[in-house]
Amino acid sequence: MVKIRVIERIWNYIHYFIYVFEVNASKVIAYPIALLFDLFYKIPFIESWLKKKNSSAQEIRSARNNAINNRIYGQNITIAGIQMGGLLVLIEYGLFNIFQATLGKPLIQYVWLGGNYYKWLFVATMLIIPYIINNQLLWKNDKYLKYFEEFDKEPKQLKRKWIWISFGIIVGIFGFFVLSFLILTNVLKK
Repeated sequence: MVKIRVIERIWNYIHYFIYVFEVNASKVIAYPIALLFDLFYKIPFIESWLKKKNSSAQEIRSARNNAINNRIYGQNITIAGIQMGGLLVLIEYGLFNIFQATLGKPLIQYVWLGGNYYKWLFVATMLIIPYIINNQLLWKNDKYLKYFEEFDKEPKQLKRKWIWISFGIIVGIFGFFVLSFLILTNVLKK
């Protein structure tokens, strides 16, 4: 049970820092657009129209930020969740490649050439397993929100440490995925 808690905490750290990265990336991407719209909102007839509607440029900015950065339903938390699932799919596919290399024969041809049933079974498996894992570690009872609140309060030095650990884990997953193809192709060449 203790190991599950440790894995859960590490996985939530990775999720947190992917989310933080997405928030910062969206700020950088949106900055030139925001500058343009700030000029647009200063046009007198648009400014007066917004006042008539009991709105303002600030309210529009606030609504946009909420839609993008809200930790429950925002765009960035959704993208971070998709990326967490993607990391697990990379691990699964890497393991599948290692399994194929161990057997010494490519199995993927049976999946794609074996008819629609095999394709959909393969794809469903590749998506259902990450969903179950992420549901248990992140989303069930909004666990990630409790972790996010805790991580927000941590000192910068600890956050910096976990940023690098999270980055290393993500690079490691990508490295494992690429390495699995190299192992598979080397085995199949022989």
